[in-house]
Amino acid sequence: MGRAAATLDKRGSVVRELTVAAEEGQLGRVRDFVVAVCEEAGFSPREVSNTKLAVDEACTNIIKHAYEGRRESGDITVVAEIDSGRIKIHLRDRGKHFDFSAVKDPDLDQYVETGRKGGLGVFLINRLMDGVEYRTTDVGNELVLTKRSQATFSTSILPERMPARGTLRYKFMVRAGSGLFLLMVVLWGFVFMRQTHDIKAQTAAQWLEKRRMAENLASRSVSVLLDPSDYSIEQTNLSAELAKLLAGNQEVAYVRLVDATGNIRASGKIDEVFQKYQPAYDRVLLDEGRMLWTRTHVGKREVRDLSVAVRVSGNDANSIDMGHLHLGVYEDAARAAVSDTRLQTSLLLLAIFGVGMLLIVGLVQVFVKPIQMLTDGVRAIGDGNLEGKLDVSGPAEIGAIAGVFNEITEKFKKAQDSVLEQEKMQKEIEVAKQIQQSLLPRKRPEISGYDIAPLYQAAAEVGGDYYDFVQVDDDTIGVVVADVSGKGVPGSLVMTMIRTALRMEARGNRNASDVMAKMNAFVTDDMKKGMFVTMFYVILDSKNRIISYASAGHNPMILYRHETRETFFLNPRGFPVGISLPDETLFRRSISLEKIRLKKDDMLVIYTDGVTEAMNARREQYGEERLIQMVRENGHMSPTDFIRLLDADILEFTGDHPQSDDITVVAVKEKLTADDVLYGIRKKLLELVDIQGMSVKDACREMRVSPATYYRYKKRLETMGERGLRNDVLRNDVSLKRVSLEARKAIIRIIADNPDLGAKRITEEYNRDREPAHHISERMVYEELKRLNMNTRDLRIDYLRRNRLLKPEFGGEEPVAPPAPRT
Repeated sequence: MGRAAATLDKRGSVVRELTVAAEEGQLGRVRDFVVAVCEEAGFSPREVSNTKLAVDEACTNIIKHAYEGRRESGDITVVAEIDSGRIKIHLRDRGKHFDFSAVKDPDLDQYVETGRKGGLGVFLINRLMDGVEYRTTDVGNELVLTKRSQATFSTSILPERMPARGTLRYKFMVRAGSGLFLLMVVLWGFVFMRQTHDIKAQTAAQWLEKRRMAENLASRSVSVLLDPSDYSIEQTNLSAELAKLLAGNQEVAYVRLVDATGNIRASGKIDEVFQKYQPAYDRVLLDEGRMLWTRTHVGKREVRDLSVAVRVSGNDANSIDMGHLHLGVYEDAARAAVSDTRLQTSLLLLAIFGVGMLLIVGLVQVFVKPIQMLTDGVRAIGDGNLEGKLDVSGPAEIGAIAGVFNEITEKFKKAQDSVLEQEKMQKEIEVAKQIQQSLLPRKRPEISGYDIAPLYQAAAEVGGDYYDFVQVDDDTIGVVVADVSGKGVPGSLVMTMIRTALRMEARGNRNASDVMAKMNAFVTDDMKKGMFVTMFYVILDSKNRIISYASAGHNPMILYRHETRETFFLNPRGFPVGISLPDETLFRRSISLEKIRLKKDDMLVIYTDGVTEAMNARREQYGEERLIQMVRENGHMSPTDFIRLLDADILEFTGDHPQSDDITVVAVKEKLTADDVLYGIRKKLLELVDIQGMSVKDACREMRVSPATYYRYKKRLETMGERGLRNDVLRNDVSLKRVSLEARKAIIRIIADNPDLGAKRITEEYNRDREPAHHISERMVYEELKRLNMNTRDLRIDYLRRNRLLKPEFGGEEPVAPPAPRT
C-alpha cells in the first residue's frame, strides 16, 4: 500500500518520505504524514490544518487529472524537508504534465466550481502556502510547497486560547457543559436512589433469611426442652447440627438453646452446654413478642442477637415458653453479603461526563470555532480594519465565504482610491451570491406521504432569504424558511451562521420552538446590532402525520384545506431571531409551538415577504390578497405545478420591474393520512416475512415495530382480509380552532353592518344561512376578534373607520360599499 522513510540531508534538515498509490483511499495516510511533519516543525494547529488542506487538494488533483484515463493507478511520493518553523513538501508523480505556473486567479464567475484545472484548487493552494513551484523532470512531475510558521491572523481575531466570555464558543461550551452536567446529576441521583433501594431490599432479605433460620431452629428445639434428661438423643443431634451450622456459616457468631431456668441445653460450641446463660446486650432493636432483636458484641465485632421463644403450642393465647433460641449474626458479615456498586457507578458516570466534555470541546473546535473566527474577522472589517485577513479552517461553506471576504477586503482597499475599483467589487458580490445559493438545498427531500416543492429567486444583489430541509431523524424532516433583515455580504454571513446553528440543534429534536430558542441563544450576541432574522420552522413527522411548527416573527404560513377549499393563516407568536431582548429568557417564553394534522391533499405554503412585496412598474405590491387567491384557486395542484404557476404569476405582475428582494416559497402537500401510513407499514411487514422470506425478528427490526405487531396483524389479515390491516377507528384531525380567511371576511362584513353586535350575535348571523358542517363557534369568533383587536365596540368602530368601512349611521363620513378588507 505504501512505504515511509526518514533521513538527514546535508544542511541538517530532517527529510521524511512517504510513497502511496494514487488512490483516494490513500489520502488518509498522506494527511497523517503531513500532520506529523507539521507538528515536528512546531506549527500551530491552524497552520497544520492549512498545510494539510493544501497538500490534500494537490494530491486530489494528481489522482483525478495527472493519472486520468490510465488503467492502472500510479504512485505519489511525498518528501518533506523539515526545519524548525519551516517545511518544504515535494509531491512527485509520473502522470500527465500540467502547466501549474500558467494558472492565473480564477474567473470569479466559475469560482465555486472546484473540480476543474486552474480553478479553485490551484487558487486555494496558492493562498494557503508561502511558496509554490511546479516543474517537470525526466522522471516525472514535481510540485514543491513551502510553508513557514507565522501569524496570519489579524489582532482582531481571537488567538488560540480559551474562548472569551460572551462569545459563541464560550456560550456553547458553558451551556452544553451545564446541560451535560445536569443530565449526569439527574442520572446519578436516579441510579443512586435505585441502588440504595436495592441495597435496602437485599439487607431486608438477608435478615429475613436469618429470622426464618432462627424460627426453624426454635421449632425443632421443642423436643429437646420437653425431655428433662441431660443427654437425650434429641439434644445430642441438635448440638451437632448447631455446631455444623456454626462451622459452615461465617456470618453466624453463635447458636444457643436456653431453657426456662437459664441453662444452655444445646449450642454450636459444645463447651457451652449445661452452662448458665448470661444475657448481655447493648440495646434492644425490636421487640416482636415471640422474637426479640438485640445488639451485643463478641470480641470487637458487633453481633445482632435474634432471640426466639420456644413454645409448646402454636396458639399464642395459651402457649407456654419452654425457653429461647439465641442466634447471633455478625453485623459486618451481613453487610458484606450485600452488593453495593454505588461507588463504581459514580466513577463510571464521572468518566462519562469527562468524555462528554471532551466531545463538546471537539464540537466547538470543529463547528463553532470557525463561525466565531469568521464573525470576529468580519466585525473587524466592518469597523474599518482592512488589514486583517480571514484564514478559517472548518466547514467548506464557511471557508469559501472567508475567502470571498478576503477578496472583497483587498478590492475595497483599492476601491477607496478609484471608482473603477468599486465596480470590480460587484463581481465579488456576485461570488458571494453564488456561494449563498450553494448553501441552499441541492435537491428536494424525499419523505413518505409528503410532496414538497421550493421556489427561490435571488434579487440582483446578495439577499438574505434562506430555506433548508433538515433531517431530524429517520421519520422526520424540518422545513425552514427565513429572511435576514440585512442584504449583501453581511446578510449572507448571518444566513451561514443560522444554517450551521439550526442544523446542530435540529438533529434529533422534534420540538420546533425549542430548536429555535436554542439557536437564538447561540447566535444573538454574534450578530451585528440592528440585524435580525425572521423564520418559520415546520417539522414533518412522516410516521405519525403530525406537523408541528413555530415562527420567529415571520410571515404567517398559509394552510389550504382541499375538502372545503378554505384558506387559513397559521401564525404562532414569537420574536425574530437575533434581537437583544432585556430578558434572556423572554425569547423562549414568548415563542409558541402549534401542531396540526393535515387531511389528504391539504397544502401548506411558507413564504417570505419578497413575494407579497414584489412590485410592478406602478409601484403596486403583489400583496397577500393576490397570494391567498392563488392558493385558493390552485391549491388542488401538486406543489411543483403550484410553484411553477405562482412564479409565472409573480413575473407577469412585476413585468420588467427589477426584483428588489429575494423571493422564497416552499409548498408542502399531504398525500397520505396517518391511517394510510400505518396500513402501509403493516402490509410491508407481512410481505417481508410471507413473500420475501425474511425472519420475523429481522422484518420487525427493519420496519421498527415489535414482533407482537406482526402476529396481531397476521391474525387480523387471515380473519378479516385487507380490511384487518387498517385501524378500526380512524384518527381524529387536530382541530385548528380558528376561522378561515373567508370566514374572517364574512365576520368583518357583519360587523360593518352593525358594530354593536358581540361575539354571540356575530356567530348567530354567520351560521344562519350555512350548513352545520361549516358553522363556527362563539369562542372561535371571540378569538378572531381578539386577533384583529376588535373585541370591544370602540375597537370595532376604530377598525372600521381606519379601513373606511364605517357607515354614516355609526359615525362614518360617507356610505361606501365594504371592499375586501386587508388580511
